Amino acid sequence: MIVFDNVSLSFGRRELFKNISLELRGGKIFGIVGKNGAGKSTFLKLAGKILRPDSGTINFPPEKKIAAVTPEMKIYDNLTARENLFFFAKLRGKNLSDEKIFELGGRVGLDMKSFGDVRTENFSTGMRQRLKFAILLSVAADIWLLDEPTANLDDDGREKFFCEIQAAKSEKIILLATNESAEENFCDEIIRLPL
Repeated sequence: MIVFDNVSLSFGRRELFKNISLELRGGKIFGIVGKNGAGKSTFLKLAGKILRPDSGTINFPPEKKIAAVTPEMKIYDNLTARENLFFFAKLRGKNLSDEKIFELGGRVGLDMKSFGDVRTENFSTGMRQRLKFAILLSVAADIWLLDEPTANLDDDGREKFFCEIQAAKSEKIILLATNESAEENFCDEIIRLPL
């Protein structure tokens, strides 16, 4: 459970959040929705303790691991898809076998036989998004922060994404920031910004 307790945050004179208190429990997909500039990405950063609030606290059990897919997430252009997966998993203390890398590729629709040894500088934006999602799946995190996760994905990519998060939600806390009605309809509970 992630607990926001009287959380406030401003950027300069602009007050984005004021005295927010809420509990985000596992077993649900929480949709974070609102107009552009409403604070969806900032809400995820607060939930992941990437940003600190001006006042109030955000708590979750310290042993819980967080992983994210965001527009800011960078993969290494000079590495292949396989090398990126191996590298990011290794950062989290996980060693991926070739078998596991192929399995992760299959789950996100990234053919590792054809593209595993291709440098990601040659990937389309959709293929990059699939690789980011494979990286998320590889680290076995307890909390998923997903910021516009199906951006640039085709129908197959979206279907695989929705299938994976639906299967994972009983064991995780999943926050999904979106402007897409299809993603919003997929969520179990909506947090509409501004609060």
